Amino acid sequence: MPVSNLTEKSSAAPAKEVVFTRTFDAPRALVFQAWIKPEHLAEWWGPKNFTNPVCEFDPRPGGAIRIDMTGPDGTVYPMGGTVREIVPPERLVFSATAFDGELETLNTATFTEENGRTKLTLRASVVKSSAMTADAIAGLEQGWSESLDRLADLVPVIDASDREISASRLFDAPRELVWKMWTDPHHVAQWWGPRGFTNTIHEMNVRPGGHWRFHMHGPDGRNYRNEIVYHEIVEPERLVYDHISEPFFHVTATFREENGKTRVTLRSLFQSPEARRKVIETFGALEGMKQTLARLGEQLAHRSFVITRTFDAPRDLVFKVWTEAEHLKNWFGPKGATMIASRSDLRPGGMHHYGMTAADGMEVWGRWIYREIDPPKKLVFINSFSNPEGELGPRPFPGDWPPELLTTVTFIEFEGKTTVSLEWTPIKPTEAEAEFFASMHESMNQGWGGTLDKLGEYVKEVE
Repeated sequence: MPVSNLTEKSSAAPAKEVVFTRTFDAPRALVFQAWIKPEHLAEWWGPKNFTNPVCEFDPRPGGAIRIDMTGPDGTVYPMGGTVREIVPPERLVFSATAFDGELETLNTATFTEENGRTKLTLRASVVKSSAMTADAIAGLEQGWSESLDRLADLVPVIDASDREISASRLFDAPRELVWKMWTDPHHVAQWWGPRGFTNTIHEMNVRPGGHWRFHMHGPDGRNYRNEIVYHEIVEPERLVYDHISEPFFHVTATFREENGKTRVTLRSLFQSPEARRKVIETFGALEGMKQTLARLGEQLAHRSFVITRTFDAPRDLVFKVWTEAEHLKNWFGPKGATMIASRSDLRPGGMHHYGMTAADGMEVWGRWIYREIDPPKKLVFINSFSNPEGELGPRPFPGDWPPELLTTVTFIEFEGKTTVSLEWTPIKPTEAEAEFFASMHESMNQGWGGTLDKLGEYVKEVE
């Protein structure tokens, strides 16, 4: 967007006051909203590469301001303030304090409409300082200049409501966990897309310039190719990427902490209003985005363990070796384990009962009680430790391991290969059991990883 730029230093107090004038090709009301709405303010406040995981702005006289700027190195710079005067959409005056009150500035922004464009004049004056804030004062001009550059980049996005689809949802989970669910392919495969969709992820390289390539498989049997290129990664706060396979669109996902919970806001910007309308009418994109976030919420609520693996073998074969006892005994179990029993009754309500000797010599028994069997697509069963007679047994190690796990295994065939996804979810766990289960994810990943390695070798032998 064209932006005219003029920066002056006050002749009265050149070290403690700066004045900026910029013109934005956008209506005044819109530019004013970018200053007083926290969701917009968080996107541009601060120098380049800074983020604002906490951004609160009460737009009324006496209203409180709180912004926690986070630098590229992770350092947090808390800032408070108070709204002194607000005349929408003409004038905004507010104070800002930092460094435990050692630095205070008074900031006056005026907004003048000129033929559909907006002229912004900002005066930032230092009213309180100390020796410890000298560096901050020296960087005042550069900091505001870079902030206004970021505002200039944001205004066209705000002004593109007829090209944008957006959704926001608050998740009862810490931000680091939500970020992991969004960036770990094992987890993403379980919830991405509207209800009824599954995914085959070929590549997911979450770094600037990295690619995410995957196919979505619709409930109607159709496959949808997707390719994404990442542009900005600010863990665990912000993802920016382009969807470079048709339909083309630009995405910004933000992760904001709110009292121990996480608010995710997802914005997709299309090339034209017509392109936006087409994906809504043809693909149900608006409802699809809401369902996608709802599925993520369900995954977070379960705190499930998920692992995914793709095998160079047809689905019928992979399903067969997963459901027939004679095959299961040849690959099931962690590396180093030896099966000593394997019996299956493959029907809803039936049981697969097994025993193994672990690498350390310990004897372990377990059972699956089948709930759902949909050859060759899906298995659902209750997994638990047992005794040699097949009755529910004690856990063979210390800790609050949940007595029963709901296990869902899906088998997706694509281009002659089969992607297996396994999800473990505790059934009615106590708080202690849920916490212990979550703490064991890495151990489960190693155990199941070794088991699936053995399955990969076995299907090569029997194919």
